[in-house]
Parts: sequence; C-alpha cells; structure tokens
Amino acid sequence: MRKLVLFSILLGLVALDPALAQGTKKQRSACERDSHKLCAEAEPDALAVEKCLKAHMSALSRGCQRQFKSRG
Repeated sequence: MRKLVLFSILLGLVALDPALAQGTKKQRSACERDSHKLCAEAEPDALAVEKCLKAHMSALSRGCQRQFKSRG
C-alpha cells in the first residue's frame, strides 16, 4: 500500500511538470515572439521551449527576460 501511494505521488508530480513549464498567461505573452523566433523547432513541447529560451537568455526581449527572472 505504501509503495502505491508513493508511486501515485511521483506520477502526479511528473504530470504537473509540463503544466508548470507552460507558465502563466503573462509569461507566455511576454515570450511568445521570442519563442517563435528562437525556438520554433522546439514547439509545441513546453519543456523544450523553456529550455531553449533559457539557453538564449541574452537574445530574449527585456519583457521575456523579466518573466524568467521573476520566476526565480
């Protein structure tokens, strides 16, 4: 029973991760152009797009950079 509960928790965390990577509406709006310009090959995979945007941090618009910095 204990293993089943642990497995359920881990499965839930994995399922949440892509949703968290998509960010808020404000974050998506601030980074949408940068995403299309710099990371089109990663779309529609939200995790891959986020990783790509982070790799191109110096090329991002100020608004998009602010959104990443505000997330921590």
